[in-house]
Amino acid sequence: MTTTAPVRARRRRWPVPPSLLLGLAPIVVFAAISAWRSRPSDDYATLGQTVDSVVHALVIPEGIAVVALALFVTALGWWRIATVDPVRTRLRWTMLAPILVLVVCVVRLPLIDWTALPAHYFLLLAVGVLFVGVFEELMARGTLLVGLRRRLPEMGVWALSCVLFGLLHLLNALAGAGIGPTLIQVVFAASFGSTLYVARRLTGSLLAPVLLHAFWDFGSIGFSATADTGDFGKLTLLGLIGLFSFGVLAFGIVAGGIIAWYDDRPRRLEKRWRTVPPMGAVVVPGGEPRLQADVV
Repeated sequence: MTTTAPVRARRRRWPVPPSLLLGLAPIVVFAAISAWRSRPSDDYATLGQTVDSVVHALVIPEGIAVVALALFVTALGWWRIATVDPVRTRLRWTMLAPILVLVVCVVRLPLIDWTALPAHYFLLLAVGVLFVGVFEELMARGTLLVGLRRRLPEMGVWALSCVLFGLLHLLNALAGAGIGPTLIQVVFAASFGSTLYVARRLTGSLLAPVLLHAFWDFGSIGFSATADTGDFGKLTLLGLIGLFSFGVLAFGIVAGGIIAWYDDRPRRLEKRWRTVPPMGAVVVPGGEPRLQADVV
């Protein structure tokens, strides 16, 4: 009689199973490299103001970052889980958050002086901010979400991804930005991250937050590069748009939080019913169901 040895199940090696450490790795590495490259003598306020600045501060470094992150995601086999949500949120009213951000982006376009800089500046700026959108979204709302979802409920995933995205902008202080403006940017970025999270959950794709992120940065940098400090009319209008933007982003926080809370409802119900003892009913001769007595 011959016996066969039990066959051991082989552990899947690719795609690599989701992991919190792997999800955090890109943001940690990016923060370390950015801190190493930054100098207090850097003039952060002039970022993207000229063709040379756009090329050397946006297009080249962000292009390299996109390629490196794409290779990382490919090696893990995470493209689908990092860029696609199989289930979209059913809370359609939250669509108002990214729509209002889009409105702000469109309204700012006429404030840019399109004649102040050559046409190839704006073309290069579009390429640079698109690289920024792809890299930061694939990192903060792609691989990071995959890792966080391995350990946290969706409410924690939403909150921590927004907070980490905001804190990442503290690095701007190392590149010459003032502490006050940097702290404001941290709060703004965390709030903006919630709206971008909403855009992903609504469309089920990372493409929407990538484009929205790039569009926002294009208007911000384009205006600052061509702004006439003596044109108080434009500056006043921009200030009003800024105040409206903070209201829009506050709404984005509410929308993102409610989407995450709604997604966690099955988990909460499961946890609640887990504490209820099962009804081990038995049928007695009289035909009446009774709870099975514990045997001591």
